[in-house]
Parts: sequence; structure tokens; C-alpha cells
Amino acid sequence: MVDYFRAGYLEEVILLYRRLKLLQFCLNEKAITFGLKSCTQLRNLFLGKGLHVDSLKLGLSGDKFVGSSLVGLYSKLGKIDDSQRVFEEIFEKDIVAYTSMISGYSDVVDSSAWNAFEIASEMIRNNLEVNRVTLVSLLQVAGNLEAFRLGKSMHSYAIRRGIGVSDEVLETSLVDMYARCGAYQLAYALLNNSKGTVASWNAVLSGLTRTQKSRDAIQYFSVMLHHHKVTPDSVTFANVLSACAELCYCGYAASIHAYLIRRTIALDLVLATALIEVYSKCKRVVRSRHLFDQLTVKDAVSYNVMIHGYLQNGLADEATTLLNHMMKECIAPNSATVVCLLAAFADQRDLVRGRWIHGFAIRHGFSSDVDIANQILHMYSICREIVATKIVFDSLEKKTLFSWTAMMKGYLSFGCADEVVRLCQLMQQDGEKPDSVTLMYAVQAVSELGHLKGVKEIQCFVYHASMEKDTITANSLITAYAKCGRLDLSEALFFSMEHKNLDSWNAVISAYGMHGFYLKVLEMFQQMEEEKIKPDELTFTSVLSACSHAGLVKEGWCIFQSMISLYSVHPQEEHYGCIVDLLGRAGQLEEGYKFIKLLSLTDKSSMYCALLSACRTYGNTLLGHIISKELLEHGPQDPGTCALISEVYVQEGQWNESANLRASANGSDSKKLPGSSLMESV
Repeated sequence: MVDYFRAGYLEEVILLYRRLKLLQFCLNEKAITFGLKSCTQLRNLFLGKGLHVDSLKLGLSGDKFVGSSLVGLYSKLGKIDDSQRVFEEIFEKDIVAYTSMISGYSDVVDSSAWNAFEIASEMIRNNLEVNRVTLVSLLQVAGNLEAFRLGKSMHSYAIRRGIGVSDEVLETSLVDMYARCGAYQLAYALLNNSKGTVASWNAVLSGLTRTQKSRDAIQYFSVMLHHHKVTPDSVTFANVLSACAELCYCGYAASIHAYLIRRTIALDLVLATALIEVYSKCKRVVRSRHLFDQLTVKDAVSYNVMIHGYLQNGLADEATTLLNHMMKECIAPNSATVVCLLAAFADQRDLVRGRWIHGFAIRHGFSSDVDIANQILHMYSICREIVATKIVFDSLEKKTLFSWTAMMKGYLSFGCADEVVRLCQLMQQDGEKPDSVTLMYAVQAVSELGHLKGVKEIQCFVYHASMEKDTITANSLITAYAKCGRLDLSEALFFSMEHKNLDSWNAVISAYGMHGFYLKVLEMFQQMEEEKIKPDELTFTSVLSACSHAGLVKEGWCIFQSMISLYSVHPQEEHYGCIVDLLGRAGQLEEGYKFIKLLSLTDKSSMYCALLSACRTYGNTLLGHIISKELLEHGPQDPGTCALISEVYVQEGQWNESANLRASANGSDSKKLPGSSLMESV
């Protein structure tokens, strides 16, 4: 059995074990140990559990060799809890058992991985020396948890004990740990002071690309090639191509592709997939498809990347066709494929294809997947299908924070603020803690209901949860207090914030404008400029609107002209509308009309309406008649516009035209909805 195992004949080991079990001959700890090791390498959990039962029947599960093999089986096959239970049952734990358990936690990405350090501490207390293998696993755990201090202490321990001096595996693990913890200078220092193998460089490049430091990754790659003369391998190129995809560096990626062709380096699946991704992101989807078709072996990952490439370039038909082709080739799509398609169709507001993917997920057994179910929920919410959103939400066995937030967003987009408040209460009863986005939707809901007490309660929750430094929640609270009529609380909250971003300034500027403090809006805008905060489209909308209401024509024009000249912000329809409103309120009607005429916008109805309202106010019936004519030439108008034009006709004494226009408006399907307001005072 031992010889079979060492020769790699793992199936023969299992067959021999079964024969021994059938004959009830020589079934001891050695047979079970090598049987378990074979199951681990074959990744056969079912057989492994059978051997575990045999060990329990024979009273061998507490044996250190059998126990260590069981720990290795469960940990390597993703059953870390079972692994921990078996570990605790071992009578005499040796260094192999401890190392197997710690190694198991090196593949865990959640908070339970901290247990690895407790096990290492117990190991040292039991006078067992940490060896190189144990240290490598601990460094991997520290990197996964981004536990920089613990990782650094492991490094110090290795130096003090002289463990792994000039050892390539330990050196790579140290570099990888520092890279995962964001300590790239220390990682580079290690590379400089050692041989700096390609595996070590790959660890740094992988860390940089994983944390979206793509420019740094390309710079390190250049240093690796030209300064350290390290020959890259396929993993190196895959990391660099991933950085190129992030930055859309098509030329750089093409030069790497050319280098691979010149050196006759075969494109393996990883490299080819990386090239497909970068070409797709650079809108070279034809080249991506050419590379994809050249692949002799395709897996789910390569299909996912190609499908995602099509979706990125707006080619939804090609993406769904490729999905069908994938199924015909008997390559089972994974959850990433379905999530990718659902996310893309949600962004495109493509309800028809979204429903098709929902049906596809149900037919192929994906609907129970939490990530897919949440993405289906998000898709219906974005597409404003509130009934379907509610059905999917209610059908979820396990509701995550994403589920609650997506449902709230759906209700909010439908104007069902009271349902959002109800969901918040249910979420609390369910024991789910809200994040900043959830709280933002909750604040929006209570402010739309004019529920001042609710806004205050949310702010109290924020302080109790130590989330007062969260700018997303604070910004939404500033707006909510302003909507509930408490500008003083908006102002106090803004000035108490330690860290203000652009959204914070926009919120307080909008709050001042909402309450008619137009000069204060300009004052805050000036202060914002002094603090080097670059304004955006929303800022200029609020400021130009304030200038319009305050009658500050000169200041409004100066700010409008500074949009492009100083801030490179291109005016949108709402900014042009503010200028027209500014000129109209100031009585400069002819200038306003000329300004509209110069614009190349396809739809100018809203601006013409604003100017028409000003014409009525100032009694300029001649210009009002011209604008009315232009509006009617563009086809049927909404009831509000018809009423405005009708009043202009009345001012001119054209009673028949006014009556005819009102009659045609009343005969149409469109109705002018009455407004409503709700305010709670506390």
C-alpha cells in the first residue's frame, strides 16, 4: 500500500484498502492513514468519510497519524469545521497534526482563519517548534487576513530561529504576505536583498493587480525585466495583462502578445483568457473572439470572459448565443456566468433578456444560489418591476444585506417610502445589520414621508453603531433634515463632519437653495473652491439655480462660463435651463430666446416653457406667441405646457385658440397630476 501511494497509484491504494477491509485483515492505522491520504489527493470526500467511519469503529480516530490525515482530508476539501473537530479529538498532537490544521486555515478567507494563530500559540506552549512548513501556512493566513503586524512578527520569528534562510518557498510566502497587506516597499526590499525568483515577483504583481494598483504593477514588471533580469513566466504575463485590462492599455497588451508570438511561447488557457479580457475591454471584441476561437480547450472561465466582453461592448445577442453554444459543448456555466449576464442586463434595463436568464437559472438549478438570487432581485428592481422584485424577495430562504438593500431600492424607485420603513423594521428583527447604503435608502424614505422623528432616530442609530464618520450616511442625513424643514440640523451636521467629500458639499449647497438662502449657496460654493474641491454637474445645477432665484445675472453667467474653462465640466440640459430661467426672471427675454436658439439640443421644450412663463409674467405677448408656436410645432404637449400656452393666448385676446387648445388637452389621455406634500414637525 505504501509503495502504491509513493508511486502515485492512488486508485490501487483504495482498491487494496477495500480488499483488506473485506478480508478483515491487517486493517490498522497505517492502512487507514494511506487510504485517507489517497482520498485527499483524489479529492474524494465520500470515500474519505467512509474511512473516517472505519477509524471510529476501530478506535483509531484519535491516533496522531490517522487524525492528521483526517485533518488534511477535511481541510483540503473545504470542510474546515469538520477538520477542527477531528483535530480536537487527537490524543497526542504532534507537529504534523498542528501543521495540517494550520495549513487548512490558509485556504479560508473568512474571520475563522484567525484560529490558525491560536493553534500556533498552543503548539508553542506544548514545546513544539514551528517549522518552515508551518510558517509558510501562517504567512498565507496573515496575507489572506491582511494581518500585517502578525505577518511581520512571523518574519521576525523566522529570522531569530534561522528558519528558511535562502529558502525559495519561504521567501515567496513572505513577499506574498507583504504584498497582500499592501506593504509593497517591504516586499520589494525582500526582492532586492535576495535572489528574487520569478515566483516572488509574481506574488508582488498579483497583489498589485488584485488591489487595482495596475500602473504600479506595470512599473514593477519593467523593473523586474530590465533591472533584475528575471525571465517572466506565463503567470507573470497573465498578471501584467490583467493590469493592462484594468487600464485599457491595448498597445502594451498587444506588445506582450507580439513578444509571446516572437518567442514562440504557446498561449495556455490562462494567458489566452487574459488576452481575451484585455482586448474586450479595449473594444477589440473581434480580436477577442478570434483568440477565443483558436483555443483548443475552453473552460467555464474563458467562456465567462468572452461573454462578459460581448456584454461590455453592448453585444447582448452574441453573449446569449455564446451561452447557448457553451451549453451545447457540455461546459456547464457556473454562477459567475449567470451573475455576469444578469448584471449586464440590469445595467441595460433589458427586462426581456433578464427574464430569460431568470428562467435559465431556474431550469439549470441556479435559483437557490444566494448571489444569483440577489442579482435577479437587483435586475427586477433596476427594471422597475416591483411585483416581480417582491416575489423574488419573498421566495429567498436566506436574505442577505444585499437582498434587503435591493428590495428597498426597488420600493424607493416606485415611491413606496412607507414600505422601505417597514422593511427596515423587518431587517432589524431578522438580525441583519445595515450598512451605509441601506441607511441611505432608509433616510431617503423617512425624509420623503416628512418623518423628522425617523431621521433623528436613524442619526442616533448611526452614533450608537459608531458610523458617524461614514460620509454616505451623513450626506443623506443633511439632505433629509433640509427636506423636513430643519436647515439648522443640516448645517450643524455638515460643519461637524471630520471628512467632507464632494457629495457633502453638494448636499449642504442644495439644502441652502431648498430653503431660499441663495447668497449662502454662493458663499459655500466660494468656500468649496478655496478648499480645492472640484465641483461637478450637480454642484453647478444648485449654484446656477440659486443665481436665478436671487436675480444674480452677472454672477450666474460667470459661473456658467467657468464650467468648461476652469473645471472641464460640460453643461447639460439642466444647466442650460438654469441660464434660461436666470435670464427670464431678470426680464432679459430676448437674450434668453437667442440663447435657446444657439443650442444644438434636440429637445428644448422645458427651456421654452421656462421662457414662456417669463413672457407671461412680463407681458411680452409677441415673444410669447412665437415661443407658443414653436412648442406646438413640435407635436402634442403635456397638460402643464398646454395650460401655459393657453394663458398666453388669453393675454393676447385669442379666446378661441385658448378654448381649442384646452379642449384638445382635455381630450387627450394625459392628465395633470396634483402635487402633494407631507411634513412632520418635532
